[in-house]
Amino acid sequence: IKYRRNELFLDVLEYVNLLMSPQGQVLSAHVAGKVVMKSYLSGMPECKFGINDKINMDSKGKNTEDTRSKSAIAIDDCQFHQCVKLSKFETEHAISFIPPDGEHELMRYRTTKDISLPFRVIPLVREVGRSKLDVKVVVKSNFKPSLLAQKIEIRIPTPLNTSGVQLICMKGKAKYKASENAIVWKIKRMGGMKESQISAEIELLTTDTKKKWTRPPISMNFEVPFAPSGFKVRYLKVFEPKLNYSDHDVIKWVRYIGRSGLYETRC
Repeated sequence: IKYRRNELFLDVLEYVNLLMSPQGQVLSAHVAGKVVMKSYLSGMPECKFGINDKINMDSKGKNTEDTRSKSAIAIDDCQFHQCVKLSKFETEHAISFIPPDGEHELMRYRTTKDISLPFRVIPLVREVGRSKLDVKVVVKSNFKPSLLAQKIEIRIPTPLNTSGVQLICMKGKAKYKASENAIVWKIKRMGGMKESQISAEIELLTTDTKKKWTRPPISMNFEVPFAPSGFKVRYLKVFEPKLNYSDHDVIKWVRYIGRSGLYETRC
């Protein structure tokens, strides 16, 4: 196959999962990531890319402790597409492959250490007698101010005996959905190092059950333009000895997308 423009797209797609205590302690967190590649390259080129995983950076030997610990990430486990030459990964720690045409998942990985959590949810729930709940939720974005998160949605569970809800939110739109027993708060976009809050006054029907409401966690959805694990593609090279085009002629795109997996805060 011959292309007029030789192009290579690499998408690093990560799902960040979190369970946090009401006080802001991380109870569990992990990132499930994958690298998806779209290849429109003439001939049968060999491609090679390097990532900032710890083993890779350590094997270079020339990094001092402090620079390495900041930029290198610890990958717990990874799997590769069959086009990846595993021998090269073991010796050079480079991911080397002859890409099949079109779109393919190149690798999957998981990390549990040093995850930068894009958002922090701070809940405050106060019971006012037996007929009312006051809920205040603050959401803080924790990434560079130049970046924008989008598709933000926060779900705040409400008790089964809720009779009415009054809402005030600083940003976005919020709605009480009785059928889902939840307040759904949506924000289109939010920059880094910002915060926003919602206040809800929840009126309750008095019930004769003595059973206390077990509060389900507040969950959150979002998309951010970076990899929460810190995963970075350090270089991406293309070698095609038979056809006369070089690495410089290839147009390369690398994109990082972080999304929420199960991202929950207990309240």
